[in-house]
Amino acid sequence: MTAPASSLPIALVHGWAFDPTFWDATRAILGPARTTCTDFGFFAPHPALALPRVPYIGVGHSLGALWLLRHHGPLCRGLVLINGFSRFGTAVDFPHGIPRRVIERMRAGLIREPEGLLHSFRLRAGIDAPLPPHIARNRLEQGLLALMDMDCRTDLQQVTCPVHVIAGTDDPIAPSTLTRACFPPDGSIKTRWIEGGHLLPLTHAATCAHAIMAMTGRMNAP
Repeated sequence: MTAPASSLPIALVHGWAFDPTFWDATRAILGPARTTCTDFGFFAPHPALALPRVPYIGVGHSLGALWLLRHHGPLCRGLVLINGFSRFGTAVDFPHGIPRRVIERMRAGLIREPEGLLHSFRLRAGIDAPLPPHIARNRLEQGLLALMDMDCRTDLQQVTCPVHVIAGTDDPIAPSTLTRACFPPDGSIKTRWIEGGHLLPLTHAATCAHAIMAMTGRMNAP
């Protein structure tokens, strides 16, 4: 199953501590589909965060899902959120988030020894690949601040396009309690649970690609 080249373009947004190559396996399965990758610039000289200026499907992983909820805009015709959330850090009215002290500890480690912190985080997430050579510590720190404080719960309530959520049953970064707090089982947005961890676009690329194709097909249906 491959997406037709005439489908809506697909904008892929990676998560924290990764870059656009994160989507290589998924893009390979999507075949002729028109895909673009934004780049937070965590390992690049400059970020590249422009979204398509035509109707498109937005696909975000982790921090990328959070970012898309805030920035997807009126041209977005569908959202696929993978290992994602509408808020990550705890708040007074969001006790199921990740404690601030945990993210602050990551921030301190990033400032003190970025290579070690990034390697340990990626290892915990489920990948032991070498880090890209250029580390943009300031942008990585901004990403952590977004994970700590960015709240897109209202944005999620105001989304007008279809939303499809895919989560891992054994996600060590975004645990199931966090996912269910963001996307309640009795709510209008349903979560598809996959037996896997935090890097579903890598470990379950075919499943993720088929979900994206299903969304593009839904939008292109007569």
